[in-house]
Amino acid sequence: MVDVAALTDDVLAEILLRVPSPRDLARASVSCSSFRRVISNPHFFRRFVALHAAPPLGVFCCYPALGGGVGGSQFQPALPSHPSAPLARALASSADFCFNFLPPPASDWLVRDSRDGRFLLDRVRDGSTAFTEVAICDPLFRRYRLLPPIPNDLAASVENPYFQRGGDGQLQSRSSEIFLVSRSNDSVSENDTTFTVIWMACCRGKLVAFFYSSESQQWCALSPPEHYALSTRRVMGVRLGQRNHAHGCFYWMLALTHRWLVLDTHKMDFSIVDISPILTGRAMMFSNQITTLESSNGWTTIVVSDVFRSDRRCILYFYAFLNFSDRWQLLNRITLPDEWGYRFRGIIGAADGYLFIKLDDPKENLNDQIERYVEYFSLDVKTMQLGSFCRTTLFTVTESYLYCGFPPSLSMPSI
Repeated sequence: MVDVAALTDDVLAEILLRVPSPRDLARASVSCSSFRRVISNPHFFRRFVALHAAPPLGVFCCYPALGGGVGGSQFQPALPSHPSAPLARALASSADFCFNFLPPPASDWLVRDSRDGRFLLDRVRDGSTAFTEVAICDPLFRRYRLLPPIPNDLAASVENPYFQRGGDGQLQSRSSEIFLVSRSNDSVSENDTTFTVIWMACCRGKLVAFFYSSESQQWCALSPPEHYALSTRRVMGVRLGQRNHAHGCFYWMLALTHRWLVLDTHKMDFSIVDISPILTGRAMMFSNQITTLESSNGWTTIVVSDVFRSDRRCILYFYAFLNFSDRWQLLNRITLPDEWGYRFRGIIGAADGYLFIKLDDPKENLNDQIERYVEYFSLDVKTMQLGSFCRTTLFTVTESYLYCGFPPSLSMPSI
């Protein structure tokens, strides 16, 4: 038998890097002082993060306020039956998902995005629903950074932006799309607290976009696409659908069209792609009927939800492409359980080879305020097996963010 104490830290690190999951690494870290010493080293953890995807731990749910306010939010950890449940419970008891560490009053802040353990929130300042005060925060370590306002010379290009959220004049109304860019494993370093924020506004006949880098600490302009899809929507304006992401690209359905607005964050440029061939014959009433996810071989998988059918069933179609110009390949189709046809409310995200599906209340609970709930299920993309992920008693959820991360014992500050 090998004496663990006789092994050098370098050898132990090479062994522990091969631990199959963060869950197993967490167990190893509390089983032996030598393991704990190696695992707690920031350099080791950066290497481990680069090799292992963060597991899904729960869903962060946002809900509207009664009578028109900002509303509220809560974190729903994975159910006890899910493998991530112990890690999720540890996170829920350690993090401040109420964001009480932000400048008061906390009720003014609205969650706009969640990615890589960070949250992006904003609040209305000087009555503007477009140029808001923006904060990036880490709820586990209770850290935050306020972004500087967009400079006047850049802001001058934004003229009467259309509402992208709300629009009723209440505190949840926003005339901008603002979100975080994902970290790249290629950029993992000893001090991986850098981030990039994208700010977008749809004005009459044009798209205006800026990005902020925590390294340069400056806002810069992005070149928008010139396309008739942005200029012909003069009555209702251009409204962006659900934001999807895969391999460094973000995708939005342009409302009431079969076109994608695409932002490639590697090149920092936009394009518009016609995806009507895969949507023909399917009623696309909501933008969350189409979702993107990453494949390990560099391909992007597209999931199209055909839900508004005469038989009231829901069928998921799986396509894949390597480049936009390629012919998209139909990989698979799966029919969801019969009773899900009327409960299906879209796919909220993808992680670790799973899709995460949001379902509304069962029919028998619609008239019972106490028994109503929203459920989230996982779908294994390889085996097409379904499993319960988490549940919330909130019967009105406006936004759902899949939260992926490491347990507190293995986490590093992100801000």
